[in-house]
Amino acid sequence: MADNKRSSASAKVVTPRSTGTPLQAETIESLNKAVGGRIKVTIAAQASQTLEGTLYTACSTLNVIALDSRSSAANGAAPQSDDYHIIPFSRIQSFQLLSLPDNNSSGRSIAGALPAVGQVDTKRVQERLDARVRKLKEAELDRGRGVTKAGQAIFDALKRVNIPIRWHDQQMVAYDSVIISPPYRPEDCKGSKDKQQTLGQVRRVLEGETKKLKERDERERKNTTPAANQRKGG
Repeated sequence: MADNKRSSASAKVVTPRSTGTPLQAETIESLNKAVGGRIKVTIAAQASQTLEGTLYTACSTLNVIALDSRSSAANGAAPQSDDYHIIPFSRIQSFQLLSLPDNNSSGRSIAGALPAVGQVDTKRVQERLDARVRKLKEAELDRGRGVTKAGQAIFDALKRVNIPIRWHDQQMVAYDSVIISPPYRPEDCKGSKDKQQTLGQVRRVLEGETKKLKERDERERKNTTPAANQRKGG
């Protein structure tokens, strides 16, 4: 009788679905019951691809399955990195249960046939994602619109020396009180009468950073010029 159950399970096929359609609850339940058995799964890509192997887990939290595609004849061999496949539910078009694990006939749950996959700290993952998004937004705000390469270099230099600075159109605003207009020279800095001390500080720092940028550009030109002359002479 156990053999009859195994034969009927082996013949079970989940019919194809359109790409991007979420898996139905009964399909996910079927995948969970098939953990530990061998399945054949068709996945959506630029061209449909079919993989066959042992279903290691079906995780409804991450919406993925893990498939060990080593053949039964090579089970004794050391696993390779390409033997395992993590497949999102969203890419599964269909799957067929080829065989159940031997221990299913004893009445135990298939889900318990393999060690449980460790729980993912979703809170920590979300925190890392939020931090990355904040960093990308800050980088976007630090990029001037319609400014020259030299102007952006000056902004980045002031940012590196911890001058609180932001863009307002094509003007830079330092300390929320000093406006630096193109072409961003010390004499292009303006501030109100009660912010003269801050204005003087910004001008001094700007002068120093501008000098450093000019010296760096000169060194780069000197380093590239001999190579260019050598190619012309050759």
